[in-house]
Amino acid sequence: MIFFDRVQSLALITPSLTKKSASLRRGNRRQGSVNSPIYISCILEHRVEKKPFMAYAAPTVTSNKGTTNYVRLCRLLVDVGSQALRDTFNYIHAPGNLHMVLSANIATLQRLRAKKVINPMQWGKLFPAIPTAVSSSIFDTTLLMVLLRNICSLTPPPYGWDTLPDATDLSCEADIARIKHFRNTVYGHAEKASVDDATFNVYWCDIRDTLVRLGGDTYATAVDILKDECMDPQVQNHYRELLSQWKKDEDNIKEQLNEIIKKLDALAASKEITAGK
Repeated sequence: MIFFDRVQSLALITPSLTKKSASLRRGNRRQGSVNSPIYISCILEHRVEKKPFMAYAAPTVTSNKGTTNYVRLCRLLVDVGSQALRDTFNYIHAPGNLHMVLSANIATLQRLRAKKVINPMQWGKLFPAIPTAVSSSIFDTTLLMVLLRNICSLTPPPYGWDTLPDATDLSCEADIARIKHFRNTVYGHAEKASVDDATFNVYWCDIRDTLVRLGGDTYATAVDILKDECMDPQVQNHYRELLSQWKKDEDNIKEQLNEIIKKLDALAASKEITAGK
């Protein structure tokens, strides 16, 4: 069996930016300084795991500048975007107290589970056999989004979580909504899996600004390094699949919610008919 190393996250962050003694204050969030409100012990940790070579299908798209642009955006959202959401969540709910936070919000989480917004695998990550073993480090991006919206006391942006906020709205909530919008925008190029240079630069700058506001200057370093990092065809295919899976996960949630709404509407209509007899 042939194996290869898969790097899930970047680790090219200078030591001065990764010391846990750094003091981060919420008041400086919008300036994107190292005093960001989101406490980052390590922005993008260097994770390497062994995966069977046959676990990944051969790329079906010929690699060129346009396809590389598309994959860079996929990786930016999958790796850096997910970490920004995770660090935001960890800032609101300290990792050491996470099991108590989840326990305190069990009713809300159970309702989300009943609606199939949280699937069985995600539930197992939230409530492992040993409660204190729970860790946001294994939460997928979709689960992080659900938790941020439902148990973090955040106020939805004026147009809701699923609509692009006004450019003047630089709140934490607006930037969380922007990450999902950027995901959908980039995924809109999935059929051709290609983005031209001009479009790429616009997307990259918008996403970079959002991530830096959420996490501070440390994210700027990570994003800038990622923009020029080489990626072989196998890695490119991997990140295309990851972004696609993220989109499918959230689409499944929407379908489940729509189905529940239809059933509730049908039940209400049935009761009205019965009451009218």
